[in-house]
Amino acid sequence: MTETLNKNAPPPGFLVMVLVVLLAVVLFSVVPGTASAAETVEFRGFKVEPYNGTYVVLNDVSIRAKPETKSERLGSYKAGRRIQVVGFAAGAWVAVREKGRDVGFVYAKVLLPLINGVLSRDLTGQILAKYKGEPDTDCRYTIRFEGKSAVEGQVFEIADYDIVWDCNRAKRKIKFRTPMFITEAPYQLSQKRIFQITVDVVDLDGGYDEILSTFVLFNMEKSLVIYDGVSIEKYGHPPATKNVAAKTLGQALKGAAEIALQTWNAAAWTDLIKNMPKYPDLVPEKSEPSETSGKK
Repeated sequence: MTETLNKNAPPPGFLVMVLVVLLAVVLFSVVPGTASAAETVEFRGFKVEPYNGTYVVLNDVSIRAKPETKSERLGSYKAGRRIQVVGFAAGAWVAVREKGRDVGFVYAKVLLPLINGVLSRDLTGQILAKYKGEPDTDCRYTIRFEGKSAVEGQVFEIADYDIVWDCNRAKRKIKFRTPMFITEAPYQLSQKRIFQITVDVVDLDGGYDEILSTFVLFNMEKSLVIYDGVSIEKYGHPPATKNVAAKTLGQALKGAAEIALQTWNAAAWTDLIKNMPKYPDLVPEKSEPSETSGKK
């Protein structure tokens, strides 16, 4: 039987060629280790990894047209100036924008990343803490932003919070408050975006001279809050959860509260209950959070 030739059919091999081209496009667009278009943006003609954050200038620094030391100098920033970074470029350079205008590139090694500790609203949550040999502790909590405190001789501040706890432990209801704060400059003033969060329990054994502090690190680069230790070993033990996923400030503060609760041991709870009458009013005064307000 003789086949009839279809004049509208594609020539032999055409479909195969189309498939090969499509496959090549797919392969070259997803090469492992390369950034996709969604992971980079263009800034003054260069690809940068998007990031929105504030940095403070540690030493006078030039603004460059390109992320290169020998490129055209567009201006400069004085030490102490706060700048808005919108992306990371290759070779330890950051892209800086002011009032919607792309300014240029600044060398990151003379900058210090900051975090803004202001909360636009209260944070609430519930935590169930379990530890072998101790009764379960079920707590509801509210975290409220209190203001900012200056650090003498430094270009950064500390953001202060108040945590109101409402807990049930061994069929006993316990209400108390703990201060919390985050240092808005990186831990040990490094270039890495790692910030220390501290939760304090006061009035346990030696009053304000002996405060039980739980230290947690918010690693923004790894999106984690990580347990770092306690100040008084007799009141603490390693938590069952030593790190919690956190991409935002709010998630980091809630993660720090969860880790702190899990570190307090039976001795801490005994003294907490004993000293409950010494704690101030459990209902904090409501006030509108302000970036310029502070307790000190």
